[in-house]
Amino acid sequence: MNRVLLRCVAVLVTLSPFVVSSWVYAQQNGEAQATVPTVVRTDYDMRTFIAPLPLTETELKGRGLFAQRCANCHGGTARNPGPLLGQQTVERRGEPFIREKVRKGSPMMPGFEYSLEPAQIDQIIAFLKTVAPAALPRP
Repeated sequence: MNRVLLRCVAVLVTLSPFVVSSWVYAQQNGEAQATVPTVVRTDYDMRTFIAPLPLTETELKGRGLFAQRCANCHGGTARNPGPLLGQQTVERRGEPFIREKVRKGSPMMPGFEYSLEPAQIDQIIAFLKTVAPAALPRP
């Protein structure tokens, strides 16, 4: 029994410098000594941040149509399972593909061939070219 206790104490004494040094290192956040961050203030004209983006009449009409017909599904969330749409989608797939997809639909999406005029589909595409959607949140 004494030998077991003696061995435990010997191991504890041997390992204690490693435990203490790692604790000290963690306290210093990996730096040689603690530092204080420097805060740099930059004044911004907040009017430019909150000003709406200038859209043409065609893009504005497309935004309204997108809000009415597309945004309910194309939110990129579990509640709105359609993919996020924007500039990248139009550039990657091309306007003819988007136009045909909106017109004919897919198994997961209704087609708008009989409810949207070709000019209205073009307005939606014009609006999509102005949108840069945020990345999808990772679960």
